[in-house]
Amino acid sequence: MFPIDFAYARARSLDEALDLLDEAAEAGQEAKLIAGGQSLLPMMKLRLAVPEVVIDIADLDELKRTGWTGSSHTIGALTTYRQLARQRYASRDGTPALVNGSAGLADEVPALGDALAVLADPQVRARGTVGGAVAHGDPAADLPAVLLALDAEVVIAARPGRHEHKPAPFDHIPRRPGPEPTVDRQTMLLDDFLQGIYATDLAEDEIITHVRFRKAGAGGSAYEKFPHPASHLPLAGVAVVVTFKSGPLTDADGRVTSLDDGSIAHAAIAVTGISPRPYRARAAEAVLKDAFPTADTLAAAAAQVARTPDGAELSLLGDQLASAPYRAHLAEVLTRRALSRAITRAGAASPIGGKP
Repeated sequence: MFPIDFAYARARSLDEALDLLDEAAEAGQEAKLIAGGQSLLPMMKLRLAVPEVVIDIADLDELKRTGWTGSSHTIGALTTYRQLARQRYASRDGTPALVNGSAGLADEVPALGDALAVLADPQVRARGTVGGAVAHGDPAADLPAVLLALDAEVVIAARPGRHEHKPAPFDHIPRRPGPEPTVDRQTMLLDDFLQGIYATDLAEDEIITHVRFRKAGAGGSAYEKFPHPASHLPLAGVAVVVTFKSGPLTDADGRVTSLDDGSIAHAAIAVTGISPRPYRARAAEAVLKDAFPTADTLAAAAAQVARTPDGAELSLLGDQLASAPYRAHLAEVLTRRALSRAITRAGAASPIGGKP
């Protein structure tokens, strides 16, 4: 099937892209942004999306900048999956830069490397973008789950004064001295940004510019999924980030209370493919807090992965591909595997025998 007729415009700057969105709104036309097109074009061909105006933002270099910002990693929204997997970071005279031959982000955050290696197919990885994956709001997407586990935030551009989002608790974006800006940038947690099935908190006149997350501490991460054999989308996928306590531990008065005991200081578990949106499994995370990484502890945490913090069952997806109970079972199994791999990567022995 072919998409309906639409007007096409190519933006040369972020400011022009916002102007084009405004012009479409003033004309009463629905507009969609396109960069890689790996999500939008199939939906247009199926006529699940019928924009009257398509605005191409693939040339906006300011949305391709990727590197370090203070204590955070910043990924440009137009960074493709392939570029993200291949980028290398180094510091030159204290200034972060992207160079070949140094440690890569996918090496520093192994869960990212896991997801990028099994995400869709080579064509999608070559053209699909990070910003597109976040803006699309697909309930079965690999990358948003990893970013959720990393407590990522989304940087959103719009005209000043139009929207107020719930602010993210990370570093704010400093305003450069000079005349009043024509583009306002806000940050919000990805967990607040994702709303439901193909639904996000992105307004029609806003554009995602970057995704950011703090540098990981001493710990490990992993991503596991059970893919559909044709689409490679996860019927269930689980991303895990685990850090361990490192001594000496002190109380509020600064007195040493104990040395490193090997217990878990922080665990983040994000699940995709089984519910209307990727989500953080807070009930499972609570089981791991301050616990030792034994097989029993991991099993107890995995058993809570499809429940809310108060113990209620989550609303789960079920269709001709997999029933809701089967997806929940997959998520439990994958949680144990991802936790085991992340703990092994953190330097601790795997608490589960056999292959993670």
